[in-house]
Amino acid sequence: MNNELKYLDYFGLKYNPFPIVPDYEKFFLSEHIDVTITEIVHGILTRKGFMALTGDIGLGKTTISRKIISILEEKNVETSLVVNTMYQDAELLREINRDFGLDANVLNLSDQMNILNSFLINKNKTGKNCAIIIDDAQNLSLENLELIRMISNLETNREKLVQILLIGQPELMDKLDSPELSQLKSRIIIKEEARPLTKSELKNYILFKLNMAGNQGKTTVTNRAFRKIYGYSQGNFRRINILMDRCLYVAFLRNTTDIDQSVVNMAQRDLNPVERSRGKKNRYALSAVILIFFISGGVAFYMNMNLGIMGQGSGVRDQNIHKEKTPYQIGEKVYYPQKKTVLPEKTQIAEIPIPAALSDFLRYYKLSDYEIDFFKAMETGRFKDINDTIYEATGYQLVRFDNLPAEIQNNYALLDFISKKTGNKTYCLFWKPTIKVTRFYIGYEGDEIMKLEKLLAACRLYTFSIDGIVGPRLMRAVSRFQQKKGLPITGLPDEKTIFLLCHGGY
Repeated sequence: MNNELKYLDYFGLKYNPFPIVPDYEKFFLSEHIDVTITEIVHGILTRKGFMALTGDIGLGKTTISRKIISILEEKNVETSLVVNTMYQDAELLREINRDFGLDANVLNLSDQMNILNSFLINKNKTGKNCAIIIDDAQNLSLENLELIRMISNLETNREKLVQILLIGQPELMDKLDSPELSQLKSRIIIKEEARPLTKSELKNYILFKLNMAGNQGKTTVTNRAFRKIYGYSQGNFRRINILMDRCLYVAFLRNTTDIDQSVVNMAQRDLNPVERSRGKKNRYALSAVILIFFISGGVAFYMNMNLGIMGQGSGVRDQNIHKEKTPYQIGEKVYYPQKKTVLPEKTQIAEIPIPAALSDFLRYYKLSDYEIDFFKAMETGRFKDINDTIYEATGYQLVRFDNLPAEIQNNYALLDFISKKTGNKTYCLFWKPTIKVTRFYIGYEGDEIMKLEKLLAACRLYTFSIDGIVGPRLMRAVSRFQQKKGLPITGLPDEKTIFLLCHGGY
């Protein structure tokens, strides 16, 4: 493996969970993104004509647009994606036609328009809808925006032949405010805005990305670290990805799988050398002040000592020495022995007894042999190793909750304790799962996925075909269930999610 990628292997990651390029497959669905996608897809399917999605750099507009395209393809909508908005006039129209799969060799604008019009009419006759999606639309000239408006005029007596989605930075709307584009702006029916993640969404996003990449809880991110990441990134996807990628590398260099605030601070300094050099200058200045202080203080102390000695005389000095030491004489010389240092006896540390509640809890499940390891997990907050060990040996799976429904509490032996790591109350129980999902990514197929679909269908959260294949709809259903139950929204069917689903969705 490339030495530069060893840090990913160290965390058990199959790939970089925080790439700097848009990640269309491992898609995190926040509540706002879900609403945005739903509105735009609905607008296209119902042939609303013009739509716009705006947002600052790094807020995931491109990722959202690619997700929209994948959904539209599932809905049998023909799409054309334009990413080079520096083309002018006929070149821009040729780019649109080329992405529709049309012959785009001719450069004449009117010919290009006729080719597009014929294509759209034929598709409409077969009942198909078409959409043009233009990324970085803020770069379009006023002339090109007017050309886009002309394309939108292609319609039948009853409906639009093509739906157009403009995606760009906030200045896109400023450009549309110009008097020359008043007609185009008036046709924009749906306006959506990409927003940064909230603090809670940021935490769910990071956990989702780590788990999707195969981390499976191996990496711990402290609450203070999450707050630092939010402070530095302000919920901006691109900044989060860049910072988290560096955090993993810093943690790897420190030989730890825990990301705390010191790791985040160091990663931020690595990414911002100007701040780091400024910090060094401040430290140097502080060191200089401290050095001057000690030098000044040392000179004053030395002078005071000499003045004191001169004032007291040698007799007093000898008297002070005799108080501290008992002299002895060899020949004519008098010696003052060094003072002996008495070292304290080595303190014996008594073994901490296993709490009775833990012993009773494990005895109920006939797992008393794991008392010491389980107690260590409680102290450190790292349960993965003991969970895997017990599951492989007995089939029992550990499930931990911050909150547990009363119906569940009455049917299981529970252990509750205050987590030293989070300060929150934690409930633990063991059960033997009837379904275990270890692989969950787009396109994966398995019997356990079919069981998961049936469980979500029973909760009326999954209303599509039971095919045993992981797709965006299934991921969204898992996310909605987690949101409904107050679980971390990762989109992954983890132990907590599976447990609650198997217990009737309590």
